[in-house]
Amino acid sequence: MNTNLGIEFGKRLTTLCDGRQGIRAAITCEVKDVNEGDEPVLDFIASDESVDRYNEVIEAAGWELDNYRRNPVVINSHDYSSILHILGRSDEVTVKEGKLLNRVRFALDNPMGNLAYKMARGGYVRSESVGFIPIEWMRGNEAAGEPYRTFKKQELLEISLVAVPANPSATIGAALKSGAIQKGDLEAMQEVLRIFCRNKAEPNRDPGARAVGFDGAQLRQLAEQLHQPISAVLRRA
Repeated sequence: MNTNLGIEFGKRLTTLCDGRQGIRAAITCEVKDVNEGDEPVLDFIASDESVDRYNEVIEAAGWELDNYRRNPVVINSHDYSSILHILGRSDEVTVKEGKLLNRVRFALDNPMGNLAYKMARGGYVRSESVGFIPIEWMRGNEAAGEPYRTFKKQELLEISLVAVPANPSATIGAALKSGAIQKGDLEAMQEVLRIFCRNKAEPNRDPGARAVGFDGAQLRQLAEQLHQPISAVLRRA
């Protein structure tokens, strides 16, 4: 089925990395540590074609991956506003046995990438979120127990990890207590965030910028929001 996305999906539509309107969906994953010496590489093995909370199914065979492979960055929570949010890149993304699989090489030089890697390896980050453009789909008979909608073909544009979850203080604190991350990791992250918090915010004046509408004040606010729970964890450590 092809029709106007706004009519079909309404408020579910959001602006994706290239400015187009699409859908984001959470994918629960198995995380596998890949043995490449000291290289920070993890495999994210996406769940099968199960019904999600929208009573929808995404068929794995329908993924179109070419555009994503041209710029396979993995980012924090769909935030393209700063290189701070680039957690790594997907060296490999493929479909196999009804699953969307991706291998992530984390950017350890970025304190947020380092934190995301250690939390994922320690089991504190177990899901990804994909942004995609629906191309073909069909509706089912819910009364007969069928999914409301099955996506038959979809174009992958982005992959995100939730590096700092909804309750970051509790989750980061648990990761620190378990030894998955070290106090030094949080201190490095805190120093980067402190720089953002003290810098004067300047608005984004380029109307053609990809992150249009996201200005320096918003980035500073985000830094402050992350800085506070990390500081709270360090005070308890």
